[in-house]
Amino acid sequence: MGLFDFIKPKSPLQKASEQIREAYAQPDYRRGAMDKLFEIGTDEAYAALLQRFTYNANGQIADESEKNDLVRELSDVGDKVLPALKGFVQREQQLAYPIRVLVNIVGEEDARAFLLETLERYEPMDHRSTKSKISLLIALAELATSDDAPRLIPYLDDHSDDVQAQAVMALEQLANPEAKDALCRVCADDAHAARVQRQAAGVLLDLGWSVKDRYAGFSDELKEEFMMGKKGTLIRKSGGREA
Repeated sequence: MGLFDFIKPKSPLQKASEQIREAYAQPDYRRGAMDKLFEIGTDEAYAALLQRFTYNANGQIADESEKNDLVRELSDVGDKVLPALKGFVQREQQLAYPIRVLVNIVGEEDARAFLLETLERYEPMDHRSTKSKISLLIALAELATSDDAPRLIPYLDDHSDDVQAQAVMALEQLANPEAKDALCRVCADDAHAARVQRQAAGVLLDLGWSVKDRYAGFSDELKEEFMMGKKGTLIRKSGGREA
């Protein structure tokens, strides 16, 4: 018996799973691995295919084209992809392309409900999930309804300024007046970065929400850029920066 007789050969699934993660390989090499994984068609194979979304391959145009092709092909498979896909969304951080697959398969309403539940799995003080929260908030800015705004408000107090900023943008899209007090609190709380405070003030201005009872507590820096008008809404001072 030879030395290498004890080495168990890799299965087709193992080989293709490794090949699809080769960032510097030629596209045809990864294409062959993708075809093999689609042919295998198990949860493990779909999970391996989804790993293609976790890195950028050499060459931006080819990378985007490959990911767009994968979005289309996974979407065409349909419900069989969902167990692996939902697990990926709940576990990984590069979510823009997988969320497109999810919407294509289950529709906007079911995708919205799942993404809200997934976001709420992450506490605002969870330092390990910053990219995931940002991706989820970007998607929910488009998919969520005005009634969902209270579920996004806690992320105005996230440990990450970038998550806070994305939460502000999402709340602007949802335009639920229930978010007004939370945005005013951001403007008054020095724990928030100046850029996030300016962004929150810009939303209050753009949505025309009165800050009559809250403006006095706004940060001094904001008061240099925004004043309160006669109707209690914010006005940007001449020369003030865009939020």
